[in-house]
Amino acid sequence: MPRISVIIPTFNNATLLAETLDSVFAQSFTGIELIVVDDGSIDDTGAMIKRDYPQVRYVHQPNGGPAAARNAGVGLAQGEYFAFCDHDDLWNPGHLQALLDGFAAHPEAAMVFDNAKYFGVGVEDDTVHLDEATCVSLSQGAVSANTLLWDYPVASMSVAMVRKKHFDLVGGLSEQVGALDDLHLYLRIAADHEVRFINYLGCRKRVTSQNLSQLINIKETNVAYLEDLWRNHPKVIKSIGPVSFRLRLARKYFKLGRYYKHNGEPTRSKEMFGKAYRTNYFNPRYLWHTLLS
Repeated sequence: MPRISVIIPTFNNATLLAETLDSVFAQSFTGIELIVVDDGSIDDTGAMIKRDYPQVRYVHQPNGGPAAARNAGVGLAQGEYFAFCDHDDLWNPGHLQALLDGFAAHPEAAMVFDNAKYFGVGVEDDTVHLDEATCVSLSQGAVSANTLLWDYPVASMSVAMVRKKHFDLVGGLSEQVGALDDLHLYLRIAADHEVRFINYLGCRKRVTSQNLSQLINIKETNVAYLEDLWRNHPKVIKSIGPVSFRLRLARKYFKLGRYYKHNGEPTRSKEMFGKAYRTNYFNPRYLWHTLLS
């Protein structure tokens, strides 16, 4: 049985995927199975993998989004640990071993993650996600849900490894919250289990014009994962603090109201201002903008 199951969701990315696969097979730790879940590609992804990477377990399914693809990969995985990689990111050779060593050092941990460096469009080469001072600070103890949400969010699923039993305990990735389903998962894990940071630069995250624009849009408009946590995951809310979470959620609604107003969407703007006020009715600014809208 493989020690680690590596799961890569992909969609129409045959050109860059090969480099990602090569970085997985170049890992110093070799006890892995590699599963690629093709989320409805119409390019030659399948043909490329079958021709050049016959050792990969390849599955094609109708397009359902990254969370659905990752969950499908988990359903096939046999490893004790799950490591995820985005289909255009690259792993440094010691990435999996560093995370596995992290689990050995912290046997109670449900999830460990390391650092990333960015390259590509719109970023300076060698830009790191977490600076050295932050890395040292995070290495001092378990990383709380509050820290993951507000202070130092994980770079992406490409830097994380999760124990299978804990992934199953929290119910896997949500396929209903849209973007930031990865952060939604991390918070559910951290609310009830130990999460650790490993001070190693394990991943090179590729920034393209497409994923840069998606990232900006997600940052501006996605609130579904927060709403789902508020409604359905009281342990997360308790671990973060209900007052703090409510204030932050209201602030997010308010920012969305201004975003939609600026982009000429008055109905959506009014809706968000109203949600901001109902979530934090002690802030008169939220009421004022609701009335004005």
